[in-house]
This record gives sequence, C-alpha cells and structure tokens, in this order.
Amino acid sequence: MWGSARLASRIRTPTLSNDHARVNVSVLDHLLGGTGAGIVSKIVSGGVPPGMEGLWLQYQANHYDTQRLFRDEHWKERGVDHTIIGHMWRIACKHVPDKGEARIVLASGDGHRNEFGTSFLEVVEEILLHERYAGLKVKLASFDWQYSAATPHRSPTNQRLKQIVEKSDRGEFVNLMQHYDKLVYHEKETVGNLSSPALPAGAPPAAKVAPAKPATPSRRTSGARRAPQYGRR
Repeated sequence: MWGSARLASRIRTPTLSNDHARVNVSVLDHLLGGTGAGIVSKIVSGGVPPGMEGLWLQYQANHYDTQRLFRDEHWKERGVDHTIIGHMWRIACKHVPDKGEARIVLASGDGHRNEFGTSFLEVVEEILLHERYAGLKVKLASFDWQYSAATPHRSPTNQRLKQIVEKSDRGEFVNLMQHYDKLVYHEKETVGNLSSPALPAGAPPAAKVAPAKPATPSRRTSGARRAPQYGRR
C-alpha cells in the first residue's frame, strides 16, 4: 500500500518527493469499511526493517493486527503476501453460505505470484467465479489510473484482478486514486531517522496507543457477518 501511494504521488504531486509520501491509515480504514459494525478482524502485513514505527502505531490505533516479517539478507520482503493469502483461504474454506453473507476486503492490487507461488489473484478468482462460495463477497481497494503519455507510470493494480472483481455481482472495486487528496500526505523532511513517518494531524499520540487487540465479533441486525479485511503496509 505504501509503495502504491508513493507511485501515485509521482502522478498527483510530482513536485514533492515520493519518498515522503505516507498513507493516512484512519482515512484508509474508513474507505475499507473498517469503522462499521460486524468486523471480525483486521490484519496488515509488512516487512521490517525499517521499523516504520509511526505507521505501525497508526494501524494499531485503528485496531489492526500488525504482522511484521523480517526481510531476507538481500533486503527483500518474504511472506508478506503469502501471510495475507493464507488468512483469505482460511475464511473461504470456513465460510458457510446458509449462515449469512460475509466479505473479504483486500487493500492491494498486486496480482503477481509471490516467492511461494501463491497470489491474491488466484484466491479472488476462486471465490468470485465459483458458486460454491455464494454469499462470500470481495471488496478490492487499490490505486489505479489509465496509462498514457501524461501518466508515464503504470498503475500498480493488476487489471485481470480488477476485471474479475468488477464483473462479479459479488465484487466491488474501490479506486483509492479518487480519494488521493484525503488519503495521502507528505511527511516533512527532517534530519535524522526517516524510517518512522510522522503521524498525520489528529492521530493519537504514540505514548497513548495501546497494543492492538483482536476485533470483537459483533452481529449485524440482519444476522450477516463481515469477514476480515486485509492489506499490505
């Protein structure tokens, strides 16, 4: 998510350094539906180091389970996508259609296979193209734009993934580019450690942020449940 926001900033705010582009997690959480009733769990996965402690604190303040995985000796993330994919498969396998609707919210447009040979694309494709998962919906959120000479950077959203979601009556696509002005801000450049981005205005002070707790399941009045929402840092 952070990498996509940086890429989006090259198009929307090209005069500002994309290295300092940051995502306002509270705004993102609202766009994903994370502030509504019926949320079972919210999980975000990312690689460390760098610590990005300010960013993790934002996620924790919004009640996300922050799953941080160490990078390998070549400084590459390992297992970040794979972890989220595992959670998605778990929900899909445990879902019982006649017990109400459920929704998986994925905040990533990455459709490529990862180092373990798995992908978000194959999970979404399986869920939305087969009626045995009737009642299970998918909401996909990602930065997306049309590639052209005016926007020389390609969209980070896998178009096959987006197409599957948009064509399904159980899919919903949220283009985060339409919410860029509220969602993305730029950290002021300071001397010192830049690995911990500053919290945006209105975010709770770091000292007052309690450790993340699993979201307590709650029933909607209709009896339907909303499945976990997942995202990459």
